[in-house]
Amino acid sequence: MKRGQLTEKETQLVKRVENEFGYFRYKMLSKSRKKIFKRCDKIRFYCYIYEYLMYADGIDKEHIEACLKYERPIAGLYRVYQRYAYLQYDRWEEIEELLNVLVREQEDRNVREDPSP
Repeated sequence: MKRGQLTEKETQLVKRVENEFGYFRYKMLSKSRKKIFKRCDKIRFYCYIYEYLMYADGIDKEHIEACLKYERPIAGLYRVYQRYAYLQYDRWEEIEELLNVLVREQEDRNVREDPSP
């Protein structure tokens, strides 16, 4: 997010992402070394998405609004990532494409609230 004053929605997203990432990190670190190693791709995904959402300047308003439809935005993006084999997350441009897919999915399904179980 940009530095300085954040909009109300940006502030909401920052809080959700910080809480989700902190809880995810806590849960992962409480697991055995073997389980942590098995989940290395998910850990990497969470770290990259967290970094993007916290430090990228000029995140599109529609991306912020799409993420706010989830109580746990990173988990929502991870589910989208798992559904589409072509999506990547190594570069910020790839994360933006992932966010575009999230927006398109929500438009297609007209999602109004968190669809996660």
